[in-house]
Amino acid sequence: MERSNIGDFTNTLNNMDNIQACSQTGSKFSAAGKITQISCGVLGPNAMWSPQFSALSAWSSLGSGAYHSMQWTVRKRFSDGVQFDLNYTLSKSIDLASRSENSANFSSDFMINSWDPSQLRAVSRYDVRHSVNAFLVWQLPFGRGAKLGHGMNRVLDAFVGGWQVAGTYRQTSGLPYSISDGSRWATNWQLSSFAHPNGNPVPETVSVHNTPGTGGGPNLWLDPKAALAGFREALPGETGSRNTQRGDGYFNIDTALSKSFSMPWSEKQKLQFRWEAYNVSNSVRFDPTSGSVSLTSTSTFGRLSSQLGSPRQMEFALRYTF
Repeated sequence: MERSNIGDFTNTLNNMDNIQACSQTGSKFSAAGKITQISCGVLGPNAMWSPQFSALSAWSSLGSGAYHSMQWTVRKRFSDGVQFDLNYTLSKSIDLASRSENSANFSSDFMINSWDPSQLRAVSRYDVRHSVNAFLVWQLPFGRGAKLGHGMNRVLDAFVGGWQVAGTYRQTSGLPYSISDGSRWATNWQLSSFAHPNGNPVPETVSVHNTPGTGGGPNLWLDPKAALAGFREALPGETGSRNTQRGDGYFNIDTALSKSFSMPWSEKQKLQFRWEAYNVSNSVRFDPTSGSVSLTSTSTFGRLSSQLGSPRQMEFALRYTF
């Protein structure tokens, strides 16, 4: 068992509105065109940089985050050619924004309320509460020199011996997503806030494959109208509820079947055949962040547009070693 407890991450860069009253008049620039001094207070208290801007992107080391986890691993190798790993992680990740610090995108996790950034504190966009994965490799005990058929001739061994089965498994709990209140700009003129639950019960996210009530197709909810009725727009000064909903998580099983043939002229030279299948169960999981989750999208509310992972794929390969 391995248990990790990582404390707060400090000095995280976050985008925020320029709430200072600043003007380019009187500012100084370097030879490369970079601002070296900004004159502020020209346009009055809490004014924007210039009237032509609705908001101005700036970076500040005001972010914070925390990650805690408990990790378990069970590993076993058997003498008859079987080995497996089983891993489980229970974790929680919290932050103000879930973008890498080198992302310079204006709209990526912008601080909606610059006077109170802590309103955005919530689980991370990539938070996964439960995660389990495993792999298995089994060298089948048949063939020349193996447990069963140890003394068989090379002709029979070419058909019976050298088979190996392998597989991997991964599954997680649901991924978080947020509901947008649409183009309302209650708190930030550039960015809309997240919606707030209004006290009405919100149906559990089920990611159904067909919802005739909204024109068909995959949807986050079985009853999108009831889900829409569970949220309200943000009020002035509010950021809203970030990452409070959970959709589908990852689920995937991959398998491989391989056979090694020893060459009749030399056992050091082998020909290997491999048959591999990815997402062998052809399971479908939808990406909750691809959903139409704006309160203004009443006719398409909850509609999903992309999957987590890919449909089943297979590949065949030959490998010759000498």
